[in-house]
Amino acid sequence: MYENNNYTYTANYSPEEPEPPKGGKAGRIAAFILSVALVGGASGFGGGYLANTLTADKSDMAASANAENVSASTAETETIQTVTAVPQSSDGKDNSIGSLLNVDRESSGGITTKDIIKNATPSVALIKSEFYEAEEAGTGTGIVISADGYIMTNCHVIRTTYNVRSSSGYDYNNPFSFFGGGYSIEEKTANADKVTITLSDGSEHEAEIVGSDENTDLAILKIDAKGLIPAVMGDSDSLEMGDEVLTLGYPAGMGLSASRGIVSGLEREVTTELPSGKIATMTLIQTDAAINPGNSGGPLLNSKGEVVGITSSKLSNVSVEGIGFAIPITNAMSIVDDLMNKGYVAMPKIGIAGRDITPQYKRYYGLQIDGVLVESVEADSCAEAAGIAEGDIIVAADGKEIGSMNELVALKNKHKPGETMTVTLARNNGNIDVELILDEEPQSED
Repeated sequence: MYENNNYTYTANYSPEEPEPPKGGKAGRIAAFILSVALVGGASGFGGGYLANTLTADKSDMAASANAENVSASTAETETIQTVTAVPQSSDGKDNSIGSLLNVDRESSGGITTKDIIKNATPSVALIKSEFYEAEEAGTGTGIVISADGYIMTNCHVIRTTYNVRSSSGYDYNNPFSFFGGGYSIEEKTANADKVTITLSDGSEHEAEIVGSDENTDLAILKIDAKGLIPAVMGDSDSLEMGDEVLTLGYPAGMGLSASRGIVSGLEREVTTELPSGKIATMTLIQTDAAINPGNSGGPLLNSKGEVVGITSSKLSNVSVEGIGFAIPITNAMSIVDDLMNKGYVAMPKIGIAGRDITPQYKRYYGLQIDGVLVESVEADSCAEAAGIAEGDIIVAADGKEIGSMNELVALKNKHKPGETMTVTLARNNGNIDVELILDEEPQSED
């Protein structure tokens, strides 16, 4: 869920200890062995690991966490020209931030903070989003990425989740609905009805939402304007802990504001709940530069004035200070490419539903392995084609051991649809590797 245009992070859920099946474990084993003898081999590769070694009914493991419910694409693709092209003014001069600085970066290694702010300001925009049905409005920050009006920001800046009260008559399952007038509450997620961009020169422009993706928290807007000064994109992969960084944006309803800090950490795996209720794991840059509501979507700049991240969220905890996060720009560019050209992010799909092998399940069933239990396999999916079966346990992906669904999904999302991913299955006759040619996740209706 969101708080003040920022994420609230939640701890991983761990189910309670499963209850032992009735009738005694030994009796269940005998009955199960008989059933395997009757249907042996029907599940591909001789059946799943769990189906050949365990005795639990499906009811013992009814809760399912769909591996396709979360996605955060980090596939690397060629950077789009509109982002990297050097802007030209009407008189043919180079208007890139680098040229405006008039600094030999190779010899100086950096520029002053005042220079960074002065020269990055034309590439930073104020965003106001209005949601008519929700009767809400919010602000955020955007980054100009092309001279002809494309602007990058966070998805949550232009999307909201809200409750709608509808009249549905008396609810016989809820006697208290009589006192509430027979209303029911429905949660809805929607893009803004109106988005207004204010540029650094004070001009206002109504923006079109070209594309948005809540899983990666990115969105692309377009205004009817020419001759804008795009931000210069840096290389977030070259960042090191301790590097100086600066944020620029419009926090707390105030004017353009800057804050300075350092890179506090790299490749932070942060799990967050999206507005739709799905859970996503994002790999982020950690910084102690102040990031407040309204900064969302703005640039994280390095000592050369280059964008190395998109400020996205702040850990909402009163006992924690100086921990902010930004999306690495190198990861974001392939997503930006998809949003500009398709309007959505093409996400890979395996086609299974599964659950973590928790310590409780390991103790109860006597398992000695970590991984993800496959509870069901989608028909006509790449998982089915590769022979993955209900009861299998996925213990590794692309050669890396996994212990949770989040880890499996994070590795999956490093691929694009159509690419090959290798998963390792634990079977009672040993581990086997199978190759998946990943499907594309269908687009949901917003």
